[in-house]
Amino acid sequence: MHIPDGFLDIKTSLITNLISAIFIFISIKKINTNLNPQRIPLMGISSTFVFTIQLLSFPVFSGTSVHLLGSVLVAVLLGPFCGFLVVSCSLILHSLFFQHGGVLTLGANILNIAVVGCFLGYLIYKIYPTNISAAFSAFLTTMIGAFLCSVELFLSNKSPIKQTLIAMSSFHIIGGIIEAVVTFLILNLIYKVKPEIKELEKI
Repeated sequence: MHIPDGFLDIKTSLITNLISAIFIFISIKKINTNLNPQRIPLMGISSTFVFTIQLLSFPVFSGTSVHLLGSVLVAVLLGPFCGFLVVSCSLILHSLFFQHGGVLTLGANILNIAVVGCFLGYLIYKIYPTNISAAFSAFLTTMIGAFLCSVELFLSNKSPIKQTLIAMSSFHIIGGIIEAVVTFLILNLIYKVKPEIKELEKI
């Protein structure tokens, strides 16, 4: 789902960069005000996990890729604001050091993966907060992110919307199912081994 540089026009890049920058600013302010020191080790471990799984990607269509995201997982464990910053930092490092997603398209990638996965995903999960709903949220936000990616490519005159949606949806259905299973299994494992994590205040 990472979009490389050169695949979005200036208008789409500016809009998505602005939206993502606003979310980053609000999240940093929120965390600086409410951060619990107990949360820092878990944020570090979560960052390493997300950074690693997002590197394992497969090319899809028009230069984009499908891979595990980890966004809903970290949002459930840490809260949407902490989870969002964890995923955003991972995306920034990917683009700067591995050319995995572009620098100018960072806003779009953060919007599609971090904003959708952490904020929308957490809202869906909180409707009925169980590991099953977290898994469903992981699948759904993967598909929504792929849809947004298709729309951004279309608005940039990169590819026809119908062709892009079919290609992106076909691959991301598989990716979404894997994402859901991984989210469910890891949450089950964590809550069995360290059940106190479930009681940590979410930010």
